[in-house]
Amino acid sequence: MKILSLVFLLGFSGSMLAEEAPSKTREEAVQILDRIARPVIQSLAEGKLKEKLPLGPGEGDRASYTHLEAFGRTLSGIAPWLALGPDETREGKMRARYAEWARKGLVMATDPRSPDRMNFSKGGQPLVDAAFLSLGLLRAPDVLWKPLKEE
Repeated sequence: MKILSLVFLLGFSGSMLAEEAPSKTREEAVQILDRIARPVIQSLAEGKLKEKLPLGPGEGDRASYTHLEAFGRTLSGIAPWLALGPDETREGKMRARYAEWARKGLVMATDPRSPDRMNFSKGGQPLVDAAFLSLGLLRAPDVLWKPLKEE
């Protein structure tokens, strides 16, 4: 239930929340976001997602797409919050850090030399998870897509 509340608070009412909700509620929501998203976004930015996000017992059949699933769905969920952009507040600085990690993660996920290169083509599941990743980019293009440099 907390995850659904977080999605509502940050995803659907991101900019309204800053004006209408009590500060403590927002701080709690951001703490929950950080606890859920940091292990995925920061680990991928460091090129260590596959190392730090092992499969659980009985999940061997998910090995080829579980990391894209984690990244795509996480980015899609936090993108409206990231779209608020950086500012000088503690939360704004956190958003800037997450946006940087997410951009580095995009590079790590797509670079053929990366230890965290993700499967975008084998099987049907990557289509779904790539759609979540794309949704994240569409939700926050100014902080996720536009700053990327072509290499």
